[in-house]
Amino acid sequence: MNITFWVTERCNLACKYCYVHKQPKTMTLETAEQTIKYFTNKFDETVAAGKRINVALHGGEPLLNFDVIRYIVETLKERYDGHIIFTMTTNGTVFEKDIYDFIKGKVQISVSIDGNRKTNDTNRIYPNGESSFDKVVKTLKFLKEQGEYIRVRMTVNKETLPAMAENYIYLDQMNMGVVTFALDAGAAWNQQDMQIYYENYEKIMDYMIEKDKKAAQYLLFNIKEATFRRRTGCDGGTNTFHISADGGIYPCALAADKVDYWLGDVWKGLQPEKLEALHKINEIPVTGCGDCTFKQNCSSQVCKLINKAYTGDYYTVSAFQCNERDIVYRIYKKYKYILEGFHV
Repeated sequence: MNITFWVTERCNLACKYCYVHKQPKTMTLETAEQTIKYFTNKFDETVAAGKRINVALHGGEPLLNFDVIRYIVETLKERYDGHIIFTMTTNGTVFEKDIYDFIKGKVQISVSIDGNRKTNDTNRIYPNGESSFDKVVKTLKFLKEQGEYIRVRMTVNKETLPAMAENYIYLDQMNMGVVTFALDAGAAWNQQDMQIYYENYEKIMDYMIEKDKKAAQYLLFNIKEATFRRRTGCDGGTNTFHISADGGIYPCALAADKVDYWLGDVWKGLQPEKLEALHKINEIPVTGCGDCTFKQNCSSQVCKLINKAYTGDYYTVSAFQCNERDIVYRIYKKYKYILEGFHV
């Protein structure tokens, strides 16, 4: 079971590519308490079936509502310890020792930073235009001193794409943990951009193979798993839930706080007719994909909300989705030789 608590929509940064509509909405302790109460039976059933509960603490900047985070973690950990995992992505600018003292050993942390100072401050700045770089690096160094192995998350947009490999290497050489990257899906990517993306991806793979072949093997193995994993359908509203700051229930991050995809709330519960309407949208197949190699592995085939978000139509796949998947496949084909003899 996967549940995401949108503990706040507030953020102290003004990242230029941010997709969250910044509003002063913040989850109250009452809403958090009611959410846990409403989903208790679902939590219990998940654990009884020998499965894991995955809890994401999301924002905005989630640590701006630390009291609610503390309540959620303490309450759920007490009841489901050993069967539950907490994750959180933070911008790293409001991370203090007292916060760390609580989440240590309880919450898996990802920190957002886009690369070196110049690249990071192209997009990740305070509302007054000031740099966020020094504060984030201070947080990363603190976590390293504590012996934490964290996930560093790098977002790449059109402005920062040419230096993607350079920034990946910069962050990797800080030795904080695993570096991940993702393209800004909201940008207007063209074929030239995609070629630059491919070339940077090659540089990253070449660097990783030379530096640490085992790490490169894991990276490529994960690419293989993500590329060829068969998509089985949308579980939004049945096994995956996003809870907005005001207690609304939504199927996924793309749908969160969008009235068209509201499935109910934690006081009155899921509305069956809303869930049925969502499933009907997803039941209609996407046409126009022909003999595409990835037809059975493409998220656009089973998640029509992705298509709606990127193209404005539930049943039209975005060129971005197709092009990115094609590039990842090209990377896999070029470097799959390193997986010989590799075992997870």
